[in-house]
Amino acid sequence: MGGYGQFCAVARALEVVGERWTLLIVRELLLGASSFSDIAHGLPRIPRATLSARLRALRAAGIIDDYQLTDAGTALAPVVRELARWAVATDSAALTEDDLDTAALTWDIRRRIDTGALPDRTVVLAIEFNDRTATDRNYWLHLSRTSVDLCRQDTGAPVDVWLTAPTAAATRWWLGHLSWAQLLRQPGVRVHGDRPLQRQMHRWFQRYVFTPEALGTAGPEPTDAAPRNAV
Repeated sequence: MGGYGQFCAVARALEVVGERWTLLIVRELLLGASSFSDIAHGLPRIPRATLSARLRALRAAGIIDDYQLTDAGTALAPVVRELARWAVATDSAALTEDDLDTAALTWDIRRRIDTGALPDRTVVLAIEFNDRTATDRNYWLHLSRTSVDLCRQDTGAPVDVWLTAPTAAATRWWLGHLSWAQLLRQPGVRVHGDRPLQRQMHRWFQRYVFTPEALGTAGPEPTDAAPRNAV
């Protein structure tokens, strides 16, 4: 990518981190990704060749070293946070149907489980996105206090709790636009299985790291409306 040819610090910074996917790769590393596979799971739509190229550029810029952020990379944390704050606080980057991705959503859920709130045995949670095709409809979370695993295939382990929901409703809950109680009242949402686990499961999820509450901003007014262009 050609440079901007400007002395401005903003222009020079964008020459390093302004290409598509670059700051999202930094976001993944800030959230704990430690391998090529981890980053690819968090960014399921990025071509592998593009990911390789962006990683090379970040290494050359001294932002990462062997999938670890350097001091220069860690210094981007407030930049990422303020971009999230801007998106939450304005309507300029509102959630749309094109933003809904069950693979990215379930991977984010996986890494934001509060293992200390889990029972003292392994729990299997099956998630069904009832508006999706078979290829991205079903996921299984195997949850314990020592590990959290996300599966795209049914391993045959007995399921303790099932959560069925439209993708938009589940995403809006994860983003902090709906409470757990509001999610359960959305059309097409159903939870069934072990009743004691159903009553406690809302405490297992720390939710999206950049919820309006976490950012200290009210964000868009909560609404029961679907994202723009939702079908």
